[in-house]
Amino acid sequence: MKLGIKKLHENEWQVHIGNAMIRMDCFSLELLNIALEHLQALESGQEHSVLKSYVHLADHLMLLSPSDLQTLMRAVANEDVLILLLTANNPDLNEKVLSNTGGILAKQLQADLERTPMPNHEVAKAAIRRVIEKMYEFDGDGVIQVQAGEERYI
Repeated sequence: MKLGIKKLHENEWQVHIGNAMIRMDCFSLELLNIALEHLQALESGQEHSVLKSYVHLADHLMLLSPSDLQTLMRAVANEDVLILLLTANNPDLNEKVLSNTGGILAKQLQADLERTPMPNHEVAKAAIRRVIEKMYEFDGDGVIQVQAGEERYI
């Protein structure tokens, strides 16, 4: 079976799978990539964690400028941000997120990070998905820019 991906517009991709052709946004394309990685790993008998793939997607938050990250943090639920930070367990990501939230919220998140137990996989996947989905939605609408520094003007 043949698989091909072609970029049509800023936030629109065309995916060819066999004889089928589907148009997708960037977030859906990332989810398709996770599903294909998972299937490939299972086919070869390897272990693959969908949650780790979601956490890898959350690393795209590091690409956001401080103002874009602040815009995103205001639009997502604080509980989802907390679960994302707990699951990612990335000190650099924690620092970036905490430094780009308000002072009171940053203190609350820091305290919650220290005392909140690790959530189960399904809750963590759902929370990370909501944050990343909002990030790609804002990117598609032009509110924020995820791939900072990759644009070229002619």
